[in-house]
Amino acid sequence: MKVASKILYFCNNSYVLSGNKERTCLEGGQWSGKQPVCIKACREPKIPDLVRQRTLPSLIQSRETPLHQLYPVSIDKDKSDVNPTKKPALLPVELPASYHHLHTQLQYDCVSAFYRRAGSSRRTCLKTGKWSGRAPSCIPICGKLKNFNMTQLGETRWPWQAALYRRSNGVKDASLRKGTWVLMCSGALLNERTVVIAAHCVTDLGKISIIKVSELKVVLGKFYRDDGREEKSQQHLHISAVIVHPNYDPVLLDSDIAVIKLLDKARVSDYVQPVCLGLSAEFASALPDNILVVSGWKILSNPRAPGFKNDTIRTGAIELADSLQCEQQYEENGIVVSVTESMFCAKQEPGPSPGICPSETGGVATILLPSSEATEKSWYILGLVSWGYDKACRKDLYTGYTKIFTFKEWLEKNMK
Repeated sequence: MKVASKILYFCNNSYVLSGNKERTCLEGGQWSGKQPVCIKACREPKIPDLVRQRTLPSLIQSRETPLHQLYPVSIDKDKSDVNPTKKPALLPVELPASYHHLHTQLQYDCVSAFYRRAGSSRRTCLKTGKWSGRAPSCIPICGKLKNFNMTQLGETRWPWQAALYRRSNGVKDASLRKGTWVLMCSGALLNERTVVIAAHCVTDLGKISIIKVSELKVVLGKFYRDDGREEKSQQHLHISAVIVHPNYDPVLLDSDIAVIKLLDKARVSDYVQPVCLGLSAEFASALPDNILVVSGWKILSNPRAPGFKNDTIRTGAIELADSLQCEQQYEENGIVVSVTESMFCAKQEPGPSPGICPSETGGVATILLPSSEATEKSWYILGLVSWGYDKACRKDLYTGYTKIFTFKEWLEKNMK
């Protein structure tokens, strides 16, 4: 070749070039650089921000097949070449950055205790140039409360509780300046970008038309009712979209459920965490005798009332009720209601409990159950306050809830 001629090198799939990619013919018949070689290797996989990756020390891996029993023990001890799956010794060849040798193992965990790993904990570089297992990710741990005490419900902070605000137009209430944010309802955080809420909270009264997202916002990490009270735990989040269930009936309040998609991810912390969704219809049908909890802020609060500054989220124990008894009670009070398959009724648990009128809160009903993935119990969402009595507030009066597990598949589809 002529002086200054160049040769370019490349490797086939699943191989990576080690050495100079380009060599030049020098005077005297020599070539610049060193002869490159193609090495079986794997490109380092991309990982999400919350995943921590560690490269494990190189170890000789082996697998024993049933054929091992046909060979003498002495041969096995000597680690001779009769072992068909013995890992060959790695050549001391330097690889380009972000590449790994064959059989390299990567280990994964999450950088935060508020998250759990999904996917493989370890992945191995295969001869195909691909990694074994599934790509890891870290998802928020759901339904966890620190030091929960049933006798101190009023002091409990529910980290999945989401406060929905609407911007006032200053027409219906002269005391509110135009543009003032008004607390409308409570919802529940399902993941970092998704809040589930009653559809009537995000639609115009008695209609299916959705309120503009520019007129709505979500506040997480909130405990006190007073909006002027600063809380470091709070996160004020804008909304990117509102999705109302296609079967929502604003008259009967059937399928009274909607999904709020957050513009930015919620920051998971001690005060902001998702509630668990995985309650099945089969398990929920066995809950009539269980005690549930409903939580929410009192919507129609008077800022001038004594104690308003210290008013916190309201919480109370409730128990499920038969739908026929629920309909009958409303009929006796001159109100005709229909409890559909997508609803359930509940009343407050008799006995001492914090004062709460569920129908005044637009609240969230949850239940503490054993988790399928851990020995500890987790909180699962069971319902959203949908309808109830306008004025009366007694423990024996029923409130109607949207039955969450009826919409589990629809919610999971819209959580992506």
